[in-house]
Amino acid sequence: MSLLVLAWCSAWATQPASGSLCEATQAIYFSCQTARHQTISLCGALPSALQYRYGKAGKVELAFPDDVAHGARQFAFAHYSRYQVERSEISFSHGDAGYTLFDYTEDGRRTAGVQVSTAEGKAAEIHCVGVIQGTLSPLGKSLRCDTDSALNGGRCP
Repeated sequence: MSLLVLAWCSAWATQPASGSLCEATQAIYFSCQTARHQTISLCGALPSALQYRYGKAGKVELAFPDDVAHGARQFAFAHYSRYQVERSEISFSHGDAGYTLFDYTEDGRRTAGVQVSTAEGKAAEIHCVGVIQGTLSPLGKSLRCDTDSALNGGRCP
């Protein structure tokens, strides 16, 4: 009986949290659905554990990096704010592509999603639709600053 309970608890602990691709034991730093019914999620336990996930529950197409425990090292953060404007981006490279998870608010209107660009110059932008869980701006305390981002104005605090 105790083995059955242990197996059930173990299976439950690794199930995705509602509306995200994050496991129940992980924090949902950011998550949203796309028009094509895919999910974009940023999951983990900062200051060190962080992973980007894209796909559907039970069929994640991309999980980066493989080493979740030290994943935060693989991401860079950029931020810009002024009156009624806040823009945050988290970027990383995987294979021959660059990914930028973005979360922008301007005049009370929020847009978010992921931009993907390849070395060949191809680019795509996938937008979130509906509810957006979490926000990227607090992650700046745990991630390295992206000195290449125009949002940071070429400098980091």
